[in-house]
Amino acid sequence: MSLRARLFLALLALALLPTAVLTLFTLDQLDRSTRRWFLPGVERALESSHEVTKTALARLDATVLSAADDWAGAWPHSDLAPAGRAAMRARLRAAGRDLAQLYEARAGGWRLADQIEAEKLIVPQGADFSDLVGAALDSTRTLHTARGALAAVARAGPGRAVLVGIWVPADFFEQVGRIGRGLEHYRALGVVVDVQRRFAWLLVLAVVAAALALALLAATLLARSAARPLSALSGAIERVARGELETRVRPSGARELRTLGDAFNTMTERLAAARDRLREAEREAAWRRAASQIAHEIKNSLTPMRLSLARVERRLAAIPAEERAAVLHSVGVLLQEIEDLARLADHFSEFARLPEPRFETLDLAEVVATAAGLHEAAAVESRIPPGRRLPVRGDRLLLSRALHNLILNAREASPSGAAVEVRAAASDGQAVVEVLDRGGGVPDELRGRAFEPYVSSKARGSGLGLALVRDIATQHGGTATLVDREGGGTCARLSLPLLDAGETLRGRP
Repeated sequence: MSLRARLFLALLALALLPTAVLTLFTLDQLDRSTRRWFLPGVERALESSHEVTKTALARLDATVLSAADDWAGAWPHSDLAPAGRAAMRARLRAAGRDLAQLYEARAGGWRLADQIEAEKLIVPQGADFSDLVGAALDSTRTLHTARGALAAVARAGPGRAVLVGIWVPADFFEQVGRIGRGLEHYRALGVVVDVQRRFAWLLVLAVVAAALALALLAATLLARSAARPLSALSGAIERVARGELETRVRPSGARELRTLGDAFNTMTERLAAARDRLREAEREAAWRRAASQIAHEIKNSLTPMRLSLARVERRLAAIPAEERAAVLHSVGVLLQEIEDLARLADHFSEFARLPEPRFETLDLAEVVATAAGLHEAAAVESRIPPGRRLPVRGDRLLLSRALHNLILNAREASPSGAAVEVRAAASDGQAVVEVLDRGGGVPDELRGRAFEPYVSSKARGSGLGLALVRDIATQHGGTATLVDREGGGTCARLSLPLLDAGETLRGRP
């Protein structure tokens, strides 16, 4: 399984596990909560209360209807005497009735004609039901009024009606209605609970599905962002294993992955630099082996040539006088060429076996002045300020050889009559020697390769002089460079580390 797939599954599991636990807990709590909204026992209790209330109300209606019929037949047609009124009040109290009223028909309705209330009862205001008597007689004969009375009406003869009733709380009938409405609402709540439970489940499942989709998306993005840099790095490592050391990656992703990418790029850069140095070292070794072989072959050939010319010189007297001058000239030319070849062989030998430097503390300004003094004063101008000291650690012989090569190259590159300038100064902790000429400068095709062996712009040059200068500078921890000189010509610059101020000029061996 790939790393990306593993990361995806791990991140998805981390997202889904708490989601699943939370979902189960939420569904359980929602189910419990919705079940508490509707309990069958409560519904049965409400039904029982409603039935008891209806039964009690029917019994009360029957009681007051019977009482109204009795009182309608017993109510006298004449005005009641005080004794009769007292007897009727006692009768009301004994029967558990609160009031009895006589209504007489009048034009357009009924009017309260007389009223008897039970003993020790205070009749509240608003006990006149004239406006309700007619409608009650034409229907159920019962009155359930918001005025707090439960009564019944019966006819007591032409144009007369008797109302008998009891007093109840003003909101009695409203409370009775609330019981019925509450039962209906509770029954409707049961249906709502079932629907709400299903809706809650669907809602939670929808939320879980949305969370799952987001988890899938987040896991995909995170796995991709984590795996992509590693995949790119893996591919880059494979290319490096095939030898493509120029391979680089673009650091991306988390900070650790970017650090890993930077480390990989640094590693490949170092590997490429090491490979280039190894190749350079191999080329140098090959060049040095070739130089050693060339020097050996040239020297082997020069020895018999010198011996042969020596024998020719010893026999010059035997040559006719008219040919002796031409032969002598030819012998001189051959000897000069042999010397040039010998010097060339020496160059090859020096390059092939550059000696290990014998370091000592010396004044580079003095070494430069001495090297410049070996050449003709008209050809080399030394521009070293008097008293200038440039203390360095170096090998006097090797440094003199390097400076001599630079001055010779500058003289050969300068036009006839032009002097070569030699300067020495300190700059940024370095002792810098500059050899300047007014020649044609470094050709473009040789720029950057001038210090390589066997690279030369001169027809008879060996191409080893600047290579020796570079090697000597490297042995001394310095650098050698060629730059174009302002106004034409070349500036050859040799830079070596200056000694610290606490070190004496000659104090170290």
